[in-house]
Amino acid sequence: MKQIKTWTLAFTYVGCFLGAGFISGQELWQFFGAFGNWGYVGFALATLLFVVIGVLFIRLTQMTRCSDMDQLLVPWDIKWLRAASGAIGAVFLFFVVVSMSAGVGAMLTQLFGVPTWLGSAVFMLLVFLTALLGVSGMVNAFSALIPLLVMATLGFAIAAWCTFGTEGILRLTYTNSNPLMPNWGIATMTFVAYNILGGIGIMSPVGQYVRERKYIYGGIILAGLMLLVVAGSILTSLAAYPEAVQAELPMVALASHLNGTMGTIYGIMLLVAMFCNALASLVGLSAYIEQKSALVRTHKKVVLLAISVLAWAGSLLGFAEIIGTVYPVFGYISVAFLVFMVIHFCRARKQEKETPEK
Repeated sequence: MKQIKTWTLAFTYVGCFLGAGFISGQELWQFFGAFGNWGYVGFALATLLFVVIGVLFIRLTQMTRCSDMDQLLVPWDIKWLRAASGAIGAVFLFFVVVSMSAGVGAMLTQLFGVPTWLGSAVFMLLVFLTALLGVSGMVNAFSALIPLLVMATLGFAIAAWCTFGTEGILRLTYTNSNPLMPNWGIATMTFVAYNILGGIGIMSPVGQYVRERKYIYGGIILAGLMLLVVAGSILTSLAAYPEAVQAELPMVALASHLNGTMGTIYGIMLLVAMFCNALASLVGLSAYIEQKSALVRTHKKVVLLAISVLAWAGSLLGFAEIIGTVYPVFGYISVAFLVFMVIHFCRARKQEKETPEK
């Protein structure tokens, strides 16, 4: 695979986060909008952390020349700890695929009345077929689709502001009732932690193709700006029409209220976002288990198919339930591994500085 540069890195990093929960508004509202105006502060802080940790992680892959998720997360040669970190990361990537499949099922039911199980099954088949192309297929898909998602989300926000007005944008009401997230600060940290855990699993096999430092800083900062645009567009749109947050897919409900055609267009856009995120997570999960098992490497197609079928089955649990319960739990668990990764970066940076002197 050829070298990854600024724009490609930016689109790939953004693609780690723009999944069903993010683009639909469900995830952003539960973790930020439900905390009133402090939610805006929370996401600004989350974006800053995404940029800092993203730069740190890609630099770490450069310095260590390592693409194994567990070895990047844990700097010490402690087998059980590395195994635990890798297992947690792999399980989370699996649940991301599950939530994307659930989101597709919910969306197709909400828009077209398609049975949830059938919509999820067709979606997982398409993700499975594309995942067979590996990292290069994922990066190419992101480069084509992510710019469209960013611009389209901003366009829908402008339409919402024009239709519903902007008076309520800075008057968000505190509605949080999730005991796993008692305040906006904890919600922000858990949001960052579980998203970064998934992002690390996805970016681990990608980092080795970013060979120049200037592309790291430019790409990750650009990704942060795109995330701000998308999240700001969604949160302010829902603030302008808060009735939409009662739906399982709030932004689809909002777009449908604008008119039926807009609802369908946003549904298609959401489908693209879910496809990107599910594909990234499945490719990252596949890359990790391939590194750990020769048996998996020789039976890649069968393993990918098995994971896809299991993800479809898990998606029948429901979309909002997965986001409100599974994601915060993984967020708490992930905090420790993010601390470990920062320690690993500091050690690798120190060694990098000392090497020329020797």
